[in-house]
Amino acid sequence: MTEINGYLLKHELKTTNSGFSKWGFAQRGGDQFFIKEFIDPVWPVFEEMLDPSLVERKKKICLEYEERSKVLYKSINECSDGNLVYIEDFFRYGSHYYMVMEKVDVVRKEEIQRSDIKDRERICKVLVHSLSCLHEKGIVHADIKMDNILFRRLPSGKLTGKVIDFDNCFWESQPPRPDEEIHGDLVYMAPETFMMMQTETGKIDRAVDVFALGLVLHEIFTGELPLFDAPGFDYPFEAVLGGVRPVIRSSIPENWRQIITQMLEGNPEKRISLAQIQESLNSGRSTDTEKEYPGFFMPGGDL
Repeated sequence: MTEINGYLLKHELKTTNSGFSKWGFAQRGGDQFFIKEFIDPVWPVFEEMLDPSLVERKKKICLEYEERSKVLYKSINECSDGNLVYIEDFFRYGSHYYMVMEKVDVVRKEEIQRSDIKDRERICKVLVHSLSCLHEKGIVHADIKMDNILFRRLPSGKLTGKVIDFDNCFWESQPPRPDEEIHGDLVYMAPETFMMMQTETGKIDRAVDVFALGLVLHEIFTGELPLFDAPGFDYPFEAVLGGVRPVIRSSIPENWRQIITQMLEGNPEKRISLAQIQESLNSGRSTDTEKEYPGFFMPGGDL
């Protein structure tokens, strides 16, 4: 059994659906953990075989990455009240960096669709609150998608969701430069992210999380992404950039239909914020989206 810094791997680390990392499960002291190995950056371990100036550059990149990650992960843990997966450890072992998180016992996504509508509303409220806590701390998740939500059942029997995968997080005050490579799932990409990638101008901020979460909330309620009623678009951001507005399922409670529509606003400056959503939910009010944008909601029942 392979050991990494005291963590015994249950199997070799996998690359399935992991982007630029490997992952697996491990145990230490009788506790179970999720462990991730980052493919980049790589600490130079065979220094004698490399040019000294290259070694120094690589070390500088690694040390800056290490310091940034430690501060970021500490801040993420501090703003979590249990609905962000807790980051237990971050370290370098050999040439690679590793993150260790709590192992969460999950329920299948299909079980969410079989649950009561109140359960799904509760999950959506939890996710809005969790991401809002990150945003209040000045952190953008930048990779919100259905696969980065773990659904679990509480001891009370109620369902909830935990946000995972903080690999692409950044400080809103230090966003990725337009010329930097941006990672993320095209399905959940905000239109402004795509435009920045194409033009190498502009910037991205917390509004990208709002757009992606709007898509996720629709999936939680219905099991599917919103319909963009126009041919020729492969991804939601393409449809939005093409001037097509989402058709929100009428089976979703009215206040959430209104909220999701505003979350999918193409202009990030006009997009509703998570703080505004929380205020709306807490006050029992919601914005008058259906009057402002007539025809967005599907007539009749669920398709």
